[in-house]
This record gives sequence, C-alpha cells and structure tokens, in this order.
Amino acid sequence: MEATRPPGSLFKNRAFALFWASQSVSFLGTQISYVALPLTAVVVLDATPMEAGLLGALESLPFLLFGLFVGVLVDRRARRPLLIGANLIRFAALAWIPVAYLLDILTIAQLLLVTFLVGVMTVFFEIAYMSYLPGLVGKDRLMEANGRLQASASTAEVAGPGIAGGLIGVLSAPLVIAVDAASYLVSALTLLRLPADKAPRPEAGAEGKQSVWASLREGFSLVGRNPLLRWCTIAVFFLSLFFSSVMAVYFLYLIDEAGLSSTAVGLIVAVGSVGGLVGALLSDRLITWLGVGPTLVAAVALPGFGFLLLATVDGNSLGAAVLAGVATFIGFFGIPVWDVTVISFRQTITPEHLQGRVNATVRSLSWGTLAVGSLMGGALATGLGLRQTVVISAIGLFVPSLIVLLSPVRRMRRLEMPEETPTDDPSPVGSH
Repeated sequence: MEATRPPGSLFKNRAFALFWASQSVSFLGTQISYVALPLTAVVVLDATPMEAGLLGALESLPFLLFGLFVGVLVDRRARRPLLIGANLIRFAALAWIPVAYLLDILTIAQLLLVTFLVGVMTVFFEIAYMSYLPGLVGKDRLMEANGRLQASASTAEVAGPGIAGGLIGVLSAPLVIAVDAASYLVSALTLLRLPADKAPRPEAGAEGKQSVWASLREGFSLVGRNPLLRWCTIAVFFLSLFFSSVMAVYFLYLIDEAGLSSTAVGLIVAVGSVGGLVGALLSDRLITWLGVGPTLVAAVALPGFGFLLLATVDGNSLGAAVLAGVATFIGFFGIPVWDVTVISFRQTITPEHLQGRVNATVRSLSWGTLAVGSLMGGALATGLGLRQTVVISAIGLFVPSLIVLLSPVRRMRRLEMPEETPTDDPSPVGSH
C-alpha cells in the first residue's frame, strides 16, 4: 500500500477521508454504548456492584491478556482485513444484546461475555489501525491525521452521552445498543473501500519466521533501547495509573463529597469533554509553537493542576459547579495533546515491520494499567476518603511530567524519521 499525500487538506487524501469517516461513526456509537451498557446491567438486569465493576474491567482486560500477542499477529498479516474483521465481530456481538432483550432471554452473563468479546476485538482494531495509518497518510502527516481522529473521538465524547440519554428515554438501554452495533457495520463496509495492504516485510537479512517469543522480544527491545520510546512509555504508565485512579472516584466525589447535583455533574462532564476536544484540535499548533518536548511536559502537567483544583470544590452552588467545570476542562485538555503527539512520534520512528509489536507493547501497558489504577482509587477512597484520593491522584499526575522533563524527550522540537533508530543519543530526533 502506497501512501497518498496530496497537497493541502489531509481530507483530499480519499483513503484517509474514508478511514476518518468510518472511525467517526464508530466513535459516536461507542460513546452511546458507554452509557447504555452499564444502564442495561444496572437497570434492566439488576446487576450487583461487583457485576457492574466486572463489566467495566472486562473492557480493558483483553489488552493486558492478549495485546502483546496481537501485536505479533499484526506484524505478520495485512492490517486492513484485521480492521474489517474486528468491526464485523463487534457488530455481531453487540447486535445480540437487543435481540436477546426482545426475546426476553438476556442475562448478565451474556452481557459480560459480549463486553469481553468486544474488548478482544478492540485490541485487534486499535493495534492494527495504529500500524496501518502510517502507510495510509505518510509519516510526515501523522500528527495531522492523529489530531483529526482524536478530534472526532473528543466530539463523540461530548455528543454521545447526550444522544444516548435521549434515545434511552424514547426506547430502552438494550435497544439503544443496536445503534453502536450498526456503527461498527457501517465502519466495516467503509473500510472495504480502503486500499489493500500486504503483510509487512521482515527486516532485511532476516531468514525464516521468528517464534512468537522472539518476535515479542524484538518489540520490547526497540522500546527498551530507544530512550525516547522508553521514557514516554514509563511516563504513560504513571499517567494511566493516576488518571484512572482519580476517575474511579470522580462521580462519587462530585456528588457525595462536594455535594453537587446529578444535573450539575452531567454539565461538568460535558465541559470536560469540550476541554478534550479543544486539546485535540490544538495539538498540532502547540507542537509548532512550542516543539514536541515542551508540549509533552505541559500536556501531562495539566491534569495534575486540574484535579488539584477539583479537590477544592465544595457545596452545591453555581460557583462550585463553575470551578469544577474549569478544573475538569484543564484536567481533560492535556490528555489528547499527549496522545496525539506520542502516538504520532511512536509511529514515526518505528520501522514498518515492528509497528504492531511496538504499538501493542505500549498499548497493553497503558490500557492494562487503567484497571490497576481504578482498583487503587477505590482502595484509597475506602481507606482515606474521596477528597484525599483526588489530592493524592492529582499529585501523582505530576510524575509523568517530571519524567518527561528529566528525559531526552524534553529536547525534541519536531517529529522526524531518523536514518537509523537511535539507541542512546536523542540528537537525531528533533532539532533546536
């Protein structure tokens, strides 16, 4: 597959425009299920707190279980068929929920199984798409492409829950999940129109096919020996850990500790989602103005400032709600800036035949850590209290910024593909 890079807007690249459209549809569907799935479990199936917690854990657990092995597979197969197959299976799995509900045979066990299966297919899709995108748009336009995709995801986060709430009011939560199922079918049909790709060629000089374990070691090796990849990966571990910790108690804190109403909390979350959208839209410009390193340092410092501010919110008043909205806006703003920049950087410096394994290594660590962080947040809240948990998590969110500040990453100014992947000297990447 040869990248098409027409001048001007990236949307002049027909292949990217189709891919962006397919992703935008599925992003919106995913946000609708984000609301409808737990409501189906709690309201329709009377799920216990443990079952509700398990439902959330099963969404990210597949990354921890299968992510690394999927990365090996992605580096040995054409990526487009994997994308299409993953979306078709997600469509079929989610479509079963409204069907089973109408037949009056839906159970919590079925809901958990569907959630786990969708999570497994999400592992395939996420790793394959991050490995497919560089060949689709060219490495010189990855920042722009990832920024457009992140903006679509953030827009869906703003609009999706509201749309879901309206649809659930008219229909019911299990039937609304059909919208998400349909979005995956539309996405799969759109992906059929993308250019076909071939399985990546192994590195020159490699003979035969490596074992799975040797392939895994090769992916780990690149992340470990490249100082820029290594430090960004360490930083994302702490970012995922402490961000998921604070988000585990976020809603309980605002309602039970701060004393805000449910209506106010809904508006505050919407304001935070707008912060994520603005961050996604400005990420490319921030890189141009500040450079890669300074942008990353600032991006991962903002969540700490935002959630420290959130820890001062108290009382069900307009002033408290505005303060919580501003704090959440700041807390959410930096995350997509980090994601767009780091993903683009990783895709840029990773050789084609290692894209799947390197993306899987980092994705498995970051998404797998989300479950650990959620458990940590719950444990801290149980032992110390909700407000103390927000403060501790917010302080912890400064750790990734400190890691980036003290690493070679801070000296990067722009994303470039070096002639050879660096080992210890960061100078080939970026310029002053």
